[in-house]
Amino acid sequence: MKNRIIAIDVLRGFALLGILLMNIMSFSMPDIAYLNPTTYGGDDIWNRFVYCVTHLIADQKFMALFSMLFGASVILLANSLSTNQKNPAKAHYIRNMWLFIIGLIHATLIWDGDILMIYAVSSFMLYFFRNVAPKWQLLLGLTIYLLPSLLNLSIQYILHELDTTSRQALIAYWQPSQKEIEYELAHFRGGYAKQVAYRWQTGYALALSEGKNLLNLSFLVDLFARAFGMMLAGMALYSWGILTAQRSDNFYRRMLIIGFSLGIPLALLGLGLSILYEWQWQYVLFLERIPNHLATPFIASGYIALIMLWSRRPIWLFLREPLAAVGRTALTNYIGQSLIATFIFYGFGLGLYGHVDRITQLSVIFAIWVIQLFVASWWLSHFHYGPLEWLLRVLTYLEWQPIRRGYQAIHSE
Repeated sequence: MKNRIIAIDVLRGFALLGILLMNIMSFSMPDIAYLNPTTYGGDDIWNRFVYCVTHLIADQKFMALFSMLFGASVILLANSLSTNQKNPAKAHYIRNMWLFIIGLIHATLIWDGDILMIYAVSSFMLYFFRNVAPKWQLLLGLTIYLLPSLLNLSIQYILHELDTTSRQALIAYWQPSQKEIEYELAHFRGGYAKQVAYRWQTGYALALSEGKNLLNLSFLVDLFARAFGMMLAGMALYSWGILTAQRSDNFYRRMLIIGFSLGIPLALLGLGLSILYEWQWQYVLFLERIPNHLATPFIASGYIALIMLWSRRPIWLFLREPLAAVGRTALTNYIGQSLIATFIFYGFGLGLYGHVDRITQLSVIFAIWVIQLFVASWWLSHFHYGPLEWLLRVLTYLEWQPIRRGYQAIHSE
């Protein structure tokens, strides 16, 4: 198997672990707690502080990193298969068709916060941009990425024109009644069948008001535009050697300083205004999301620079290989986080859904990180690929892929 680019693996592992900082809220509490900390999760100053910090450093930022790396992987796979005289387009589309199916199974049977389907759908257009000049990939990517902010700004200006039914629907979404919260708690504290039924019911329910339709449109555009835009940006950063630690230390230092010095104040601005407006739906549902959205590429670029600088230095070496192992088995670990977290919080496991505040969630996050760092390292000392990575390869190439160490792998990227 060809040598992997360890900087990319470490960055992917970092992103995979980091995304749990936000996903844990969806695993452990009613969904609205992800956006509105006043509804659930502890109302004291320390729980609010945890929400604010994770919102600042994690919300959207690690998904942006994942999306960039996904874009880079499209080029990596195409180049690898072309070198081996394989058909890269065929492999790309078959691979992502199976990725969509894995995501659909994940969303329906395990956890409804799945992102794999968004990535798989985005990939069908993404492939056509792999040979575009990097500067145009970046420009187009950032343009697409900005669309949700423009949409949210336009929606904000028409909120006052909504009829009473639409406004009541948005209020009910933002501040659900105790009865609605108890209804959600009962389903996820109950048996497995009740959870699947609840996911199906809420995931495919039709909106009955203009306000809720606007909100759904905002979320849908936000997900696809953020993912696709950052994928294109990732292609450019890979081509320029930024994701593979090929640039100078001075370059990465400047990237880190610019990224954090612009991104953190922007994210703080949105957070500060939410607090100032006391988390009122009229402000937070649409307008407040814009500063954090604009901050995300800057903070994500700061993280990239930080990891690239670290990958060159003999600091905390004991973490580098385990992080790279998590990155090399990212699909398995992504689904693994869902399996571990749903066992901890859902009724078929320990049943802690709704019982764990944000401070206590940090200990759960840390425990899952330790498990995944240890298991991924152990697994890759015995096998070439993670279990789901291996399955995806077999389904993509329709060839048996030797998985145990000591056997030569057929394909790599």
